[in-house]
Amino acid sequence: MLPDLSELDSDAAYARRRNDLGLWEPWARHALASVGLTQPGSFAVPGESTNPVVVGDNGTVVKIFAPYWSGPESLVSETEAYRVLGGHGLPIPRLLARGELLPSENGWRWPFLVLSAVAGLPWRRSFAAADRQGELALARSAGELIGRLRAVPLIDTGVLGCDAGEFVDMLRPRRSSTVADHREWGHLSGALLDAVEGFLPDVDDLIDGAAPVFVHGDLSGDNLFADPARQEVTGLIDFNDVYAGDFRYGLVQLHLNAFRGDRELLAAALDTAGFSRTPAFPREMLAFTFLHDFDVLAGFPVDLTGITDLDCLADALWGA
Repeated sequence: MLPDLSELDSDAAYARRRNDLGLWEPWARHALASVGLTQPGSFAVPGESTNPVVVGDNGTVVKIFAPYWSGPESLVSETEAYRVLGGHGLPIPRLLARGELLPSENGWRWPFLVLSAVAGLPWRRSFAAADRQGELALARSAGELIGRLRAVPLIDTGVLGCDAGEFVDMLRPRRSSTVADHREWGHLSGALLDAVEGFLPDVDDLIDGAAPVFVHGDLSGDNLFADPARQEVTGLIDFNDVYAGDFRYGLVQLHLNAFRGDRELLAAALDTAGFSRTPAFPREMLAFTFLHDFDVLAGFPVDLTGITDLDCLADALWGA
């Protein structure tokens, strides 16, 4: 008998079970059977994730979307990303099938995607095994990837449509809430946060009419994969947080998370991507850091609480 999903009746109940292999493996097998795909010998949960993800030992990945934790929005973003990115030779999973766990339900039907696993090792493991030249090579490979993502044509309508408003609609409330959020997170000094409201530009002024491009908002060390021997990026996963938006937004997690704030690695990536920086780049990127939808300074390797000037913080994080 399959586990009862009706017990997941709130955000809190879902949060407790979202990465529970015992709950999701039977449903993953049910999903594969429903779309006629081969069963793996075993499944594993690859780590903490917003949506339930189980990976088979045959390279099959089942990702399930709940009615909680922005699951409906994530489903739309993820499926649209595969539609936009498919056929461009990018190192992303292949979408093998999609379906619903409970297709006859009147309410949420628990949709799922079946994907192929990407090649390589998680970024953090590959990066930890590299010497300095290897780190720079990996950064350049990441730069090549973000340059290719930037060049992918958008579609006419939808979340990744040329006129999509989701990106700006996400940034505007972030501008209003960022100071309170950063006070709660505690990575920055109170004196510095007192000046943020006067520092942040209007969202439209920050974007300044830039043509939207494909943006992956979570280019973290959890979502990038690499081959340490070849010193190149081999995979990019998790398209929950994708937008038709400003290229610079996608740099925040790449630099602060995957690169651990190493500005030489950032320069190598941006040079490879063909992205030119102006003298205003550090301040612009600090604005996107505050506007980002995640706690992007969590786990940052340098104590920033002693910095009380915003220009000093911009230079420390994003300077040449």
